Amino acid sequence: MSDRTNPLLGTSASRRQILRGAGVGVATLAFGSALSACGGGSDSSSGGKTKMAYQLEWLKITQFAGFFAAQENGYYAKNGVAPTINAGGPNISASQLVAAGRANLGDDDNITLLQGIAKGLPLVMFATVFQKTPYSCISKASKPIHTLQDMVGKTVAISAAGKAQLAPALQNAGVDPSKVDIITAGADPTQLVTGQADGYFGFSTDQGVSLEQKGVDVVFASATDLGFGGYADCLFATKDKIDKDKDNLVNFLRGTIMGYEWSNANPAQAAGLVVNKYGPKGQDLALQTEVAKKQVSLIESPKGVMWLDTAQMQKIIDDQVAIKVITKPMKAEDVMTTSILEAAYGGKTSLLNS
Repeated sequence: MSDRTNPLLGTSASRRQILRGAGVGVATLAFGSALSACGGGSDSSSGGKTKMAYQLEWLKITQFAGFFAAQENGYYAKNGVAPTINAGGPNISASQLVAAGRANLGDDDNITLLQGIAKGLPLVMFATVFQKTPYSCISKASKPIHTLQDMVGKTVAISAAGKAQLAPALQNAGVDPSKVDIITAGADPTQLVTGQADGYFGFSTDQGVSLEQKGVDVVFASATDLGFGGYADCLFATKDKIDKDKDNLVNFLRGTIMGYEWSNANPAQAAGLVVNKYGPKGQDLALQTEVAKKQVSLIESPKGVMWLDTAQMQKIIDDQVAIKVITKPMKAEDVMTTSILEAAYGGKTSLLNS
């Protein structure tokens, strides 16, 4: 795994999500530490509201602004739930914590979840934050990369683990990997700025915004569109919990949907919540505001925010099987459900504007 300069925190930070956005699962590195960070997994009642432990896959940053907006604006309380939102980190696997009963529900990368389910984790996805992963090939507008075919004759910087996914994706698309100069990505997108690379794999919502703020005209090709990514930050629970505790999951999701609708409509205020109250200290408000604006298009869906589509999930599974990221075929209906979304929306496409 490569480090990157994380403009969200203003420091050099290692982020496993870069790998997972490329379809590479990451195991828990310090499971004991993760358990203590999780804060327990039992439902209980407080003031008539159901308490639950929710495990984020990463730190409390802008991509999770909808959860904080739901807390701040009382959307969870309105729906009768009182979740504790626990931060993730490089040594925490949300998938394993929920599977082990140390959290009631959480979010994780789509591909990581599929890999875990293929290996026997009893997890089911029921919603998603991002319709496609922000993990992207970033290139200059003067020499754009929109497709895998566009990489022929170009130099592309990607993490060592990401290379293991890019090469078979190229082959699957009929592109000879030897015709692409694949180099190891540095900690930040300097390689793109200096011309050492024509494409740099990073996050459109932070590294991309950072480049744009420096006046670099860039374009993005999401790993989802390139065939080795999927949804991002998928919400999930154990199959048993979905079967036996649907009402509480619906209420939690309803509050979260309202939070993301509000965040998308109010990106500056959403960024302010993260910078000034909920997130790590030392973040730049102007940068986070642009990140919040950038992610809106990745979160929106014609059917409503957080929606999962069965046909799209099947395509993601088939793509990952084709490049051997997932070791066996699976049916989308076995790894996800739309029943929680359907109950939360009640036939609508918005909960705040209806």
